Amino acid sequence: MDYESPQKQLIDSYKYELIKREKKCSNSRFDILFDHVITPNNEEIKDYLIVKPKICKQDKTVGVCVVPIFKEKFCLMKGWRHQFKEFIYQAPAGFVEKGEEPFETAIRELKEETSLLCEPENLISLGSFIPDSGLIEGRVALFLALNCKISSSKAENEIGSSKLFFINRKSIKELIVKEKNVGGSTLVTLLRSILYLDNQT
Repeated sequence: MDYESPQKQLIDSYKYELIKREKKCSNSRFDILFDHVITPNNEEIKDYLIVKPKICKQDKTVGVCVVPIFKEKFCLMKGWRHQFKEFIYQAPAGFVEKGEEPFETAIRELKEETSLLCEPENLISLGSFIPDSGLIEGRVALFLALNCKISSSKAENEIGSSKLFFINRKSIKELIVKEKNVGGSTLVTLLRSILYLDNQT
């Protein structure tokens, strides 16, 4: 007998309907949208804010985050974020460009932001995650870059980037647990990297 479980029926009862979508503004990377939605209880929200990156893969992947390891140490930057007025630990990250696969984005962003090189066979996919499902329409693909080497090219001086900090595994675990200033994508990628490495030993 084919029927839905009571639990699934309960979950489905929370589904709401998109009535209309209106673009309010945009820049080179994002469209800012107001969605008109209605709940099963007929509650209407006419300005449900959505930030939608302009380039999006079929599975809604829009960007990447990649944690590099150089000489058995994790490499992170401490980028200034004016909205918090603080420095934030972050791994190399960036948007998928048109016609680019996420693993290609990871290798490119790694080189551009840190001058580190990773051979494709040393780039480990750690899946993806949704950084904020209530706001951002997109997934971030996560990678661990093993056995990185320093290239001869100079890292690009992008806004929010900085020099690299080299951190051993014990200190990375402490940072994951105790540090408040870690970007969301970086935190998830670090956690999955540690789990991956722990399973290899």
